[in-house]
Amino acid sequence: MHPVAKVVTGLGAVIVTLCVILFAFGVIDVSEKAEDVNYVISGQNGGDVQVYDDDNFGDWGFTIFVEGTYEDVDGNGMWDVCDSVNITAIHDGMVMENYGTNQSYATDASDEDRFYFEVGSENSECNVGSGETRTVDGKDLVKIGRACWGCMSGTLTIESSEPVWVVYDDEEIAEMIGGIFAAMSSACLFPCGCCILIVGIIMGFTLKDDSTAPAVTVSTPVPVMGEQVTEPAIPMPDEDSDPAHAYYGGMIARGFDPELAEKMTKEHYPGFNE
Repeated sequence: MHPVAKVVTGLGAVIVTLCVILFAFGVIDVSEKAEDVNYVISGQNGGDVQVYDDDNFGDWGFTIFVEGTYEDVDGNGMWDVCDSVNITAIHDGMVMENYGTNQSYATDASDEDRFYFEVGSENSECNVGSGETRTVDGKDLVKIGRACWGCMSGTLTIESSEPVWVVYDDEEIAEMIGGIFAAMSSACLFPCGCCILIVGIIMGFTLKDDSTAPAVTVSTPVPVMGEQVTEPAIPMPDEDSDPAHAYYGGMIARGFDPELAEKMTKEHYPGFNE
């Protein structure tokens, strides 16, 4: 295989291999982070949690779970668990109103309750048909709501009539970003590595390897008994010879046929003997 083809093929193979490894590690890391959740409040009737808001644009806030199941016994279209738990969340710092929009602004809303019902996706409130469940220490938990959407740095005080399990969403998202980035980066680079590998393989079949000189068989005449053999005069290069003639003379000295020696000399020194 041509040396250039070897380099290109090897580079492509390395990139493809690294992409596969990075993607696997990224997926495993995200999966482990999703299962290994850190609860800032675990099985207590409330407590104080810190909001860090490193970028000063407001945080995603906190997700709150309680022990129970999603049931609608009275058939009013709302999960019954929302009627049996009373939760308040008061933040002592600033809050970014209209968080996540172009009209957001910081305001002091420390006297307002920052808890709101949300059992599924955004604005789901406690409506039947959606919900999020998980199991912690053998207890069946259901998501009942969130707190402190858009809160800036400060302390959030949560009080609940029932034990709660609280997740700081910003911390969980930050921990998974590394794995997501590794997986996405490897997915983007994988096609490039495949292209380089394919190009290297094609080059290996199309490029001619000129690293070795053609083998030349030199026959030496066998003298007849009693006949005196005279060695042919071979022009040897001297110190004043130009590189082309020196190369040609060296080929002749090694026993190459004159026509072949001239042809090979012209390949290295175009214009020789013209």
